Amino acid sequence: MGQYHYLINLDKKQVVHPHQIGNGFKLHEQIGWKYSTATALVMLLASTSKDGGRGGGDFRSGHPFIGAWAGDRIAFVGDYGVADDLRDVDAALIYRQCHAACCLDKRGKKPAGWKQWTNISPHVRKMMAAEFGIRYWGEGWVDIVEEQGGESRPKLCPDLFITAGGRPNQPLK
Repeated sequence: MGQYHYLINLDKKQVVHPHQIGNGFKLHEQIGWKYSTATALVMLLASTSKDGGRGGGDFRSGHPFIGAWAGDRIAFVGDYGVADDLRDVDAALIYRQCHAACCLDKRGKKPAGWKQWTNISPHVRKMMAAEFGIRYWGEGWVDIVEEQGGESRPKLCPDLFITAGGRPNQPLK
């Protein structure tokens, strides 16, 4: 299965649910492609782009969430987390609280403190859409649709592939 991770802001008590911004839940599924959770994190931390950027290559949309996390304590917390993964806070409890804040709990029992956390995934979708001209489709694990009409997903990263020459793990030329 693997470990599932939320992106969190410890100071603002905000959480980003990867599925709700078109990403997988494992850390490796949240990096290395254009609309990844890692991209959202960079945007949330980009203090110099808060008001539309100051130079070439800055974020230009002026969305109010760009730079909103600059200077805050940020972490990825996972469902395999233990109490002392983060300094001065219980990472395992925070994961459960964030999960309760983002998802319906069919068991009806939610951990204490879950209402302290705000799921900002809808705002992150709007921020990414404003900056990159993409749309999100669906509910739960949403799909990202680029302006050109095609779906955007990260490319698969298989552990092994064989080329026409028959040598494993060699890129195609």
